[in-house]
Amino acid sequence: MKVVCQGNELSDALSKVVKALPSKRTNPILEGVRVTAEGETLTLFATDLELAIEKKINAKVLIDGEMIIPGKLFADYAKKIEEEEVELDGTASTKMVIKYLDSELQIKTLPVDEYPIFKEVSTENSFAILKKEFKNIINRVIFNVSVDEARPTLRGVCLNIMENELEAVASDGYRLALSRASIQNNGITEKIVVPAKTMNEIARLLDDGDEAITVYIEKNYIMVDLFHTKIVSRLISEEYINYEKIIPVTFTTAVTADKKLFENAIDRVSLVNRLDKRAYVKMEVREDTLLLSAHSEDSEINEKLSIGIRGKDLTIGFNSKYIIDCMHVIDEPLIMLNFTSSTAPCIINGNGDRWLYLILPLRVIG
Repeated sequence: MKVVCQGNELSDALSKVVKALPSKRTNPILEGVRVTAEGETLTLFATDLELAIEKKINAKVLIDGEMIIPGKLFADYAKKIEEEEVELDGTASTKMVIKYLDSELQIKTLPVDEYPIFKEVSTENSFAILKKEFKNIINRVIFNVSVDEARPTLRGVCLNIMENELEAVASDGYRLALSRASIQNNGITEKIVVPAKTMNEIARLLDDGDEAITVYIEKNYIMVDLFHTKIVSRLISEEYINYEKIIPVTFTTAVTADKKLFENAIDRVSLVNRLDKRAYVKMEVREDTLLLSAHSEDSEINEKLSIGIRGKDLTIGFNSKYIIDCMHVIDEPLIMLNFTSSTAPCIINGNGDRWLYLILPLRVIG
């Protein structure tokens, strides 16, 4: 193969596809990026056998062909040669020569016939969603995904595909995040669990545009078509937790607070013990006031915040990190904290039903 393309387009494409390379060295062939030149297109592809990313760019193809090039070196070098045209010369079957101005890099290639063939996903069942909406619902929940290898289903995001709505859910067993978005459904209603790595890469590749993209589902696979970029991933086969049953719908205490003031107060209170594993913060709801406090061996802090309240007074404790994490992705001026008792989950939501956060309490000390 032999092809000429723009250095910035090559670098951008490689920076995207190498995200699918294995994080650990397992099979040397998987450390390569498959480069295919055909027609007027250069196609770059990488996979770790669970996730695959393909990116197409325009190119002047002088000789059609396909090669497997060590991905990390290829991508790192491409970052250094973004300003001009780049020639990729693979006419020698065992090496790729990358020419840039008066410089060149020769890279030994990997055997094409050893590179795996990844799943072609059927386009029969799909849904369409705005790019910005898909990006938003991923970012609202992804930080809640578990890292516990003993619970594989919680290491992914559950996508509940309904008739006209998509529900994204993530939980680590101590907290849960849920976000909803409107979709145009084309023949699928199903719950699937998508690995966190896949969801992170999808979010990184999406912008805040109003264009619709299509998501395809087939058996154990998901494919997201971003026009010149495709992401294909295996799904987590285990069934997700029945989260609908653990989200309370009736409450005895409802607190309304200014989101920014509440976030800043929690952030300050957590300073005294944020290095502790439990990062404990105590909340006391008293009439129109929320008292926040925390202590450690060396210090103690108290904050007072004006609130709106319906219902009973309450004392409850939480891991402050869990609260701060969800505050960072909430973009509404007011929030509601809904309680049932000092030992029952708290539900944090906003105006409407587009998102919510569930957090389990800690035992109040003192």
